Amino acid sequence: MKISWCGFGGSNHSWSLVAQNICRALKKSGHDVHMFSTNGIKHFPEDLKDNLRGYVDEGSTQLHGAVLDEKYDMQLSYTAFKNFDKYFLRGNQNRFGIWNYETDILPKAFAKLTKNVDKVLPSSNFSKYIFTKNGVPEDHQVVVPHGIHLDRFEKMNKFPLRTNKKLKILANIAQPHIRKNIPGLLSAYGKAFTKKDDVCLVLKVVRQTKGSSFEVDFNNIFNDFKKKFKDHAEVEIIDSFIVDIEDLYNACDVVFTMTHTECFWMPGLEGFAANKIVVAPRYGGQLDYMNDSNSFLIDGKECRAPLQLQYWEPSMYAKMFNPSDDHAASILKNIYQNYDSILNKFSPNIKSILGENLFKIES
Repeated sequence: MKISWCGFGGSNHSWSLVAQNICRALKKSGHDVHMFSTNGIKHFPEDLKDNLRGYVDEGSTQLHGAVLDEKYDMQLSYTAFKNFDKYFLRGNQNRFGIWNYETDILPKAFAKLTKNVDKVLPSSNFSKYIFTKNGVPEDHQVVVPHGIHLDRFEKMNKFPLRTNKKLKILANIAQPHIRKNIPGLLSAYGKAFTKKDDVCLVLKVVRQTKGSSFEVDFNNIFNDFKKKFKDHAEVEIIDSFIVDIEDLYNACDVVFTMTHTECFWMPGLEGFAANKIVVAPRYGGQLDYMNDSNSFLIDGKECRAPLQLQYWEPSMYAKMFNPSDDHAASILKNIYQNYDSILNKFSPNIKSILGENLFKIES
């Protein structure tokens, strides 16, 4: 089949990684894949350069290279519903739009725009619930979860961390969005440990000042944490691009988040692939693969989502989850004291999840 991908494809962004890996899989299956990146090519992979027809930098209309052809047998994109009418113009069949949303009230009219594709592909049942609640017909949707390349974790290369602490807790935050609850994550860590403990929190995060309304200034938050928890345990911050992110998981022991809401949360599945203990709130897309038999789920309560946390068009009625700092801290302490026995308990169930073809990408 002749297949097009139009959308994010070149920057260090989760949607770009989805694009790259789906196109790799299609290419390996023998399909003729054409890609057009709408966010430049700064991190566009070499193995897909032959498939790249052209690109524009994010926020720009200046064309580099060529546009896509006029007609394709299949069209794919990971993009917001509002772009469906522009990104699926090259044929009238096999048009599949991937998107997710983290709070339960979509911007007005977004659901109607799904008529421009043949199927909407949410990545979790959590996202499907949100879409259905907002008017996207259930029979117009198919849940297609994100996948992982298990063989990349088998290499067992380890990222060269500076820390020499025994227990390393990874929080792969990336972009510092409000919904990722960085203050709550740091608070839970501060409550759990002091500098006397043989533990380090490894933060993979973009260390930038506040940009858009839904972002936070990480440096300010981290400074507040240091003031509140003067005796805090070690923290190592990584804000540079890592080519093989699997190496970072292999170098750590625990994968941790205190996010208010996630449509899928890829780091949790990556943590499973590296056979690590995973800790996340009991809410969101990660519940498609996380449960009490293979991970730790943090209790909390559902509450109103601040307007600044939401994307596109906020609603004062939208919901999120507020995980308990105290419960998270108790979980981290338990892991610190009983790591080996907990991992031995979880590992068979982690392997069972990974064995399901639902999440596996053949290399």
